[in-house]
Amino acid sequence: MTPIDDPRPFAEVLRDWIGRHGGSAYAAAPRLHTTEQTLGRWLRGSTCATEAAQRALMTLVDEGRA
Repeated sequence: MTPIDDPRPFAEVLRDWIGRHGGSAYAAAPRLHTTEQTLGRWLRGSTCATEAAQRALMTLVDEGRA
């Protein structure tokens, strides 16, 4: 299942995605074009105004297209 299709809450999908791509929020932040602070808030369950775009970007990274 891709991040864009995953029905789980964004924080869970993000945590899984980070685990599959090096396991570090610090390393993931630049790949998602965000700051470590913002990524940390998302991992703690804060709302992500750009969730659909972030899920699409994670899917593109998974597919090797970004």
